[in-house]
Formats: sequence, structure tokens, C-alpha cells
Amino acid sequence: MKRPLTPADLYLLVTASDPRCAPGGAVYYVRTSYDEPADASVSAIWRTAPGVAPAPFTAGAKDRMPRVSPDGASLGFVGERDGKTRVYVMPTGGGEARAVTPPYASFGALEWAPGGDALAYTATAPHDPAVAGVALDARSGARHIRRLPFKSDDLGLLDGTRRHLFVAALDGSEPRQITAGDFDVDAPSWAPAGDRIAFGAQIGIPEWAFCTDIFVVARDGGELRKLTATKGPAATPAFSHDGAWIAYAGHEHGDDASGRFDVELLVVAANGGPVRSLSAAANRSIGDWVVCDTRGLGGGGVPAWSADDREIVVQLSDAGTCALVAFDVATGAHREISGGRRDHNAFSLGPDGTVAFVYSDPLVPSDVATIEPGGAEVPLTRLNPWLDERAIAAPRALVATAADGTKLDLWVIDAAGDGPKPLVLQVHGGPHTAYGDAFFFEFQVLASHGMSVAYGNPRGSQSYGSAFSGAITGDWGGVDVEDVLAILDAAAASGHYDPARIGLAGGSYGGFMTTLLLGRSNRFAAGVSMRAVNDFVSEAGASDVGWFLERELDAPWEADAGRRMFDLSPMRTAHLTDAPLLIEHSERDYRCPIDQGEQLFTLLRRLGKTVEFVRFTGDGHNLARTGKPRNRVLRLRAIAHWLVRHLRPAGVEPQPDAAGALFEPLPSERP
Repeated sequence: MKRPLTPADLYLLVTASDPRCAPGGAVYYVRTSYDEPADASVSAIWRTAPGVAPAPFTAGAKDRMPRVSPDGASLGFVGERDGKTRVYVMPTGGGEARAVTPPYASFGALEWAPGGDALAYTATAPHDPAVAGVALDARSGARHIRRLPFKSDDLGLLDGTRRHLFVAALDGSEPRQITAGDFDVDAPSWAPAGDRIAFGAQIGIPEWAFCTDIFVVARDGGELRKLTATKGPAATPAFSHDGAWIAYAGHEHGDDASGRFDVELLVVAANGGPVRSLSAAANRSIGDWVVCDTRGLGGGGVPAWSADDREIVVQLSDAGTCALVAFDVATGAHREISGGRRDHNAFSLGPDGTVAFVYSDPLVPSDVATIEPGGAEVPLTRLNPWLDERAIAAPRALVATAADGTKLDLWVIDAAGDGPKPLVLQVHGGPHTAYGDAFFFEFQVLASHGMSVAYGNPRGSQSYGSAFSGAITGDWGGVDVEDVLAILDAAAASGHYDPARIGLAGGSYGGFMTTLLLGRSNRFAAGVSMRAVNDFVSEAGASDVGWFLERELDAPWEADAGRRMFDLSPMRTAHLTDAPLLIEHSERDYRCPIDQGEQLFTLLRRLGKTVEFVRFTGDGHNLARTGKPRNRVLRLRAIAHWLVRHLRPAGVEPQPDAAGALFEPLPSERP
């Protein structure tokens, strides 16, 4: 009999990312695992090929960004040695890694020059007090803040330094800083002649804006040439092989990057001119919008031009899946390269047309494969064979019907056993992300312990077109609530579930929905509200990007000084909550700051409600996906213990009610 999947099994998880094709068929990728005693993730660069067993290529514990030189003879990568992070170059035939840059506090991107004689990269530049928005007193930690933003959920409290573009020649000379100023540089792309570099940046726009533009600069620096007209987000540029065009990801629907609008594949002439969308007719977003908890947020890869410049390969999200597709540059038509009910979360295109990719599906957390030029798929890894010994269940795909007839995708993972079971409804964050055909560790843990799990995509979700994702603008708590309850109704009608043992859980926007519904409905026997936004007014001021709420809620501050945000907040009905509630939050969460959880806990305790609070240190908003391993394990235990205590699945004993009980190993984890 197979063992249940347990929170501690997270320490066994292995994932892949950033696959890179090399001439001759080799594929390099980043392999990430966990060091339990050190409470840290370990990443190294591995190499494989069709018919060749995967093997480590670098020996560091924090190696990343593998980049194969144009001739295939060298691999550039970012690595940490002796506590310092640099760019290294290593012969692909074997040998020692050689540092080609000084150490930097952080790196953002790395790309070879077409001639193989240099590497462009983005890294933290020296602090320039004349233009910086923040100054840090290193001895005390005090900061002088002059502008927004002053913190980032990804980077923490900012110190006023910016990531700029550098070029490091391989002749031993010092790297040259190419850009300067109070802005950050996005992923660089070399022109095929090696004389220019394109990148995305926010320059000369309001500090609270989300618009970006595409710029081009000479290899040796100088004046920046702006190619776009600040009509929306613009990122990840890629030169065509003939140097005439630049493809990039973005849209021209105004200052919004939340996901309300589809992200499109756009093309502009390398010397400037009108922008053309190749993907608008597809009515879907490029990039990976499917969320899971075994990797970070997918985002969008860099568009990849075919060798003849006739097609551009990108990810395309559709109905809870993410496929690899090629758009015809002339017509905008697209064809599928690799699809199916799965999530392609990273890829690269080789010079011979081979595509290497990392994927997940509901039963596979992460693996690497290639699509050969003839179309044949070749699996290259099997990273988690230990899952063969665990009770992993395939979800059932269903469709719910909203009150107005809109069709809503959902999935149910059924717990084993006979008789009526508890059912836990999960709501995703974003709100403009999507659940779908990817592996979800948390859901499988709950199903392994007697609780079926339902999850779906209400309106507001991405991967169904901009009308669907934008339908909740100005209506958080309206049609989305109706859709979430329709998803619950369809899931409950699809199996044998106990209506008195229904749980509700969600994180971020899903936490908002959990808090809101528990104050409006008596259908739920327990809830878990995680990293939620509960009070829109304080969120708008304290979040690293809180002003996005004014657009989402159609509640500009200047119109009513926050009155509409106050009225729409879940805190206004939280006092009506009767179901036992677990609140989870992280102290270093700058996206939904910890006061969002503290306010809710304090109010409910004062009202005598059944409520408990687990808070974590050292991690931000993405703790569930990329946090420290022990925090992630403790979080999974707390969720499982709480739901076991209040939903009472058959055959699973609840933990005694005591301080620290929610962090104790589950009975299935004990020897």
C-alpha cells in the first residue's frame, strides 16, 4: 500500500528550471533540491541529452542562469563561490570555471554576444545619491526615502541601488557599465551584429506607474533610443536574426500589468516604428499564468525567433494549461509545438530548431524534455521517482455553469475511501492567475489525508481571454463570489461529500475570498485565510504595489479618499464569521503586509471567535512556492492539522489542541 504524501516529503522534491539547448543535442538546466539541515535550497547546473543520463556540470550550491556560447564551446553562468556572486565561464568539454566579473549583490540576466567574445548582464550598480530614491545607512539600517517604490516583495527593503546593463569582454578587461540612472534594466538582447543591445526599462514615467518601454543602446554605451510609446508594459525583447525586428511581451492597453489585459506578442522595427501584435487574435495571454506550489510564478520567457525569422516561439496559456506555440510573423496565425494537459513553464529554442522545455502536470512536479525538429518528444529526466511510493491522485476535470451561463473550469482531487468525505475548496491568488494542469503539493497532501480538494477558475482568472480576466474590475466580491460558489456547487454535486464538512482555503486574493465568504456564508465548517488582503485601505498604502488596487476596484483615491476601498474590504463583514479560521502570514510579506493578518486575528479574538494565527519569519509573499524549506513544511502541517481538526476525515486523528500543535509532524510522518 502506498504511503500518504506528507509535508516532510517536500524535502525530497527536485525541480528543474531554465533549460538551454546546446549544439550537438545537449541540454543544460538548473536542478534545485533542498538541504534540510541547512534549511536552504541547493541549485546546480546539470547536463543531459537524448540517451545520456543527467549529470551535474557545476559544483556550486547556488549556480544558475546557464548560457551556452554561440559555438557551444563554453557555458556562462552565475554562481556563488566563497560567499560572493559572479559570472563564470566554463568549457563545455570540461575544466575549471573562470570568473569574468567582479562580485555583485545581485544579478538579473545574462546573455552571450553573437561573436562569443563577451557577455551582457544586468547587476546592481554602485549607488548614485544624485538620482537615487533611497539612501541606506549601513551601520544602523536607517533609510532616507525620497520616492516610490521603497520596497519590493522580491528584493526586500530597497537601498537605492539599481540593476543596470554591463558588458564583460572575455579578454580579461574590466566590465563596462552601459546604462546609468534611477531605473532598472530588464533582460538584454543582442543585435545579431553585436553592436547594439535591446532591453526594457521604466524611464521618465511616474514612479507609481506600471508602463515600461523597449530601448536600444550601443554596445559601448551612449544615448538610449526609445522604440515604444509608453502605452503599457513591455519586457523581454528579442532581436530577429536579420536584425530588422524586435519581438517583446506586453500590451498597449494602458498602465496596467496585473493581468486584467492579455499579454501579447508584439513586434517593432529595430529602428523604431509602429508596433504590431501577432497574438491579439488568439485572445489568450502569452507566458505562463498557471500557478502551483512547486516553483515560483511562471511569468513569460523571452520570445524565440526561428532560424529563418518566419516564426516566433512563446508560451501561450489557455484554459488552465500552458503550451509552446509558434506564431507566424507574417500572418499572426499560430501552431502548437508542444501542448497537452500540462504546464510548460520554461523553454529555449536551439539553433537547429530543437526545443528544450521544463513541464509539470497533475502527477509530475517537474521534468525536462525536448521536441526534436521533426516533432518527436524526448523525455530527458525523471526527477522525482520517489513519488511512485506515495498516494498521488489524478484530478477529475469538470465544468461549472455560472448563473449567467458562463462556463467555469474546475478540478477535483478525490481522497481515497468510501462514505461521504470532507471537501476543501481552494481559491487561487492574483486574482489574474489560473489553476490548471500542474502539480500541487498542498492539494495532494490534503487528499492523502482523507480530504478531497476542489479548485477552479472563476472570472478574473487568466488564460480565458481579457474579457474573462477583466470581468471583475470594480466588482471584487460580486460576480467572482457567485462563480466561486458555482464551482463549489458543481464539485459537491460530482461526488459523495458531506455538506457539513466543507472547508475553504486560499492565498493572497484567494485569502481575500476566504475572509469575505466566511463573513457572508454559513456553508463552511472551517477556513484557512493565507497572506490575504483584508483591508484595502491599508493595503493600498503599505503594499509594495498597493496602488494597483485602485485600478482593480475602480476606486481612485482622489475620487473619495479611499471610502470605496473601505466599504469593499472583507474586514467590514469579518465580525459575522462563525466558522473556525486559521490565518497564515509572513512577516516579510511586502505584497500583502502582515498587518492584513494581524488585524483580522485581533478583531476575531476580541469577538470571541475560534481563530488561530501562524506567522513566519524570513520569507515574503511567495513563501508557499519559494520560501525556506522548513517554513514551507510547517505551513503545510498547520493547514493539514487545522482542517483535520475541524473537518474530521475518517482514519486521521487530530493533533491535541495545544500551543505549537499545528507545527507537529502529522501521524503519517512519524516513524
